[in-house]
Amino acid sequence: MATRKTKKAEADTAAVEPVKKERPLRGRGGTANFPSVISGAKSEDISRCLRNCLTFYGLPIVRDDEECRERLYWFFDTCEKTGQLPTVEKMVMALGTIKQTVWNWEQGIGCSQVRMDLIKKAKGFIASFESEMVTEGKINPVVYIFRAKNYFGMKDQQDVVLKPESPLGDKVDQARLESTIVQELPDPGDYGAD
Repeated sequence: MATRKTKKAEADTAAVEPVKKERPLRGRGGTANFPSVISGAKSEDISRCLRNCLTFYGLPIVRDDEECRERLYWFFDTCEKTGQLPTVEKMVMALGTIKQTVWNWEQGIGCSQVRMDLIKKAKGFIASFESEMVTEGKINPVVYIFRAKNYFGMKDQQDVVLKPESPLGDKVDQARLESTIVQELPDPGDYGAD
């Protein structure tokens, strides 16, 4: 026996089906606010990035502070002339060493005060550059936050200052303290004790 659907039954069925809402491209809930997927790199992009890195790869380690200064100026000048983004990673290669050595120099380990200052100043320059780029919308903010935390010492932090204070004041009279404690003790009769 076939069942016949009434208009009311069809309306009830239609009401149960979920309504799929279109999400906006930009704005609240937008699907393109922060692209989370990098589209496939084109071979031209890969070649360009490799050329950029090879510009600095394979250089000998700087021998003294003056050579370090010259190499850093050359690094930033080359980035400017070739349109490359100056990064800490490329700076490390331009100095002919590894990031651990540059980190040590930044901490003043195994180098002079002059070299430590040069490294700090160069990293500050890169931090300033990246900050300006993110402000202008040229670098993804999430990428900047990651780099700022990993290379420039920035962190999410909230400082809470606790000041220890005694509610009884700085100097407490022993007799007054004992009388306060006795007054605050419950009466033993309140607990059914004999």
